Amino acid sequence: MKQSNFQLKHVSAGVLALLSGFAMAAPVVVGNMTDGQIRLTADYALPSSGSSVDGMVANPPSTTATGADFYLNDYTADGSVFFHTYGDAGATSYFGARVTGTGSFSASTSTRYSRTFTNTTGVAQLFNFAFHVDSGELGIGGTGLGFADLLLQVSKNGVAVARDHTTRTQAVDGTSTCASDDLGSLASYMSCGSEYANNAVFNVSMGMIGVGESFTLDYDIVATVSGDLQSDGGGYGDCPTLAAKGDFVPAFEGCNNGGSGSATARSGDPFGWGNPSNFNISPTASVPEPDTLALLGLSLAGLAATTRRRKGASQA
Repeated sequence: MKQSNFQLKHVSAGVLALLSGFAMAAPVVVGNMTDGQIRLTADYALPSSGSSVDGMVANPPSTTATGADFYLNDYTADGSVFFHTYGDAGATSYFGARVTGTGSFSASTSTRYSRTFTNTTGVAQLFNFAFHVDSGELGIGGTGLGFADLLLQVSKNGVAVARDHTTRTQAVDGTSTCASDDLGSLASYMSCGSEYANNAVFNVSMGMIGVGESFTLDYDIVATVSGDLQSDGGGYGDCPTLAAKGDFVPAFEGCNNGGSGSATARSGDPFGWGNPSNFNISPTASVPEPDTLALLGLSLAGLAATTRRRKGASQA
């Protein structure tokens, strides 16, 4: 999925030079297209670090045969980022993406579930994708420029069939805006009326799949934030001096840069794998194939002819 260049117009001129070269890096891929494939990405830039960073390289995720779990916390004198992104396509499936930045930052992370399905039932089938989405958050705190964007999207053969896409921005004068670009049943997940989304179960139709036909399903969560934010004095305080970057001080605690403002985009539990996604892609109904309909038509025609002959004989 091609993403925008981190909405650079929402970031101050002081970090534009660094962030303008930002590019999405190569994903970590686990699994296969038959049993379920997971792809994780994470990229970020902090002004003092001097260049954009591929999070998958900076702190490789833990992986199993069916999934991957990624954590990363990094900070400089100017800003910080925290990630938790994961996906597992095993017997119990989990799925989530989260990024938070404080101070001056630009960051994005994504997780994708992909799988190819073939209708082997012998009749045309309506396929349905049923899945659980964990709680979510999309917010900006503090003063200054901020941007937070969350996308959940289901695609069939590369074409979106359901989407929840919400974007929040904050101008330097404190003016806030929110916009949605939604499609289908997923549209009810996140709204501009609240910074939070409740966990919920969704059903997305994959349409009619003929005998022997295949389709590829992609389910994406993409979380993106950027900003040049300062504390608004609403509770974030100064932090003790950190001995090294190995010290785990998550950015979402606001413990950086003297209590800088922050932006968060997430769908999923930030502290661990939350509610199971329980992916289920299965046929929901069948319809007769054209050959079957033709045979049925011939049978009905024959029955009608027989009835007419019997009726004519009885009248004679």
